Amino acid sequence: MMVSEYIHQIIALLQPEKECVENAFKKMELSKGDFLIKQGKVCDQVAFVVSGKLRNFYIDDAGNEVTCFFVTVDSFVSAFTSFLTNTPTHENITALEDTVLRVISKKDIEELSILIPKMQIFRRIIAENLFIIMEKRIMMLQSQSAHERYEKMLKENPEILLSVPLQYTASFLGITPQHLSRLRKELQK
Repeated sequence: MMVSEYIHQIIALLQPEKECVENAFKKMELSKGDFLIKQGKVCDQVAFVVSGKLRNFYIDDAGNEVTCFFVTVDSFVSAFTSFLTNTPTHENITALEDTVLRVISKKDIEELSILIPKMQIFRRIIAENLFIIMEKRIMMLQSQSAHERYEKMLKENPEILLSVPLQYTASFLGITPQHLSRLRKELQK
């Protein structure tokens, strides 16, 4: 899907506005393992995933990678706290496979919002949706057992379980890879 078509589903864009949006987003390609943003850098862009898959993670105090979420096709991604506050991010966003993005800089999104004022509504909706995603993740980790978290992921995002390395899925679920292997075996019985 084109980025303007995705935005058009949320706020109605006229054809000239769609063209303006498409021109504002630049194509970026990441190879598997490439980073969109690394911890310690200031994030000044937002990306729309055209194809591929990304992983958002941070390094905890013990040096372990903790997966926060996966980003798939037709989704926006950024280190949003860094983007909004202009401070270095604690996040890493890396490509799990070859990925094509459409990227817009903070400066260009500000200019686009002046040119197309209803883009402010879109920006607010994106921020609200990110808040909801993070709140659901926190509640999942705090209120569900590992078994319940795995079953929910199996039901809602089976493609992630099939295409993402075990250690990343386990980290996302808040368990060890060994525990995830046991859960998988239990459910196969």
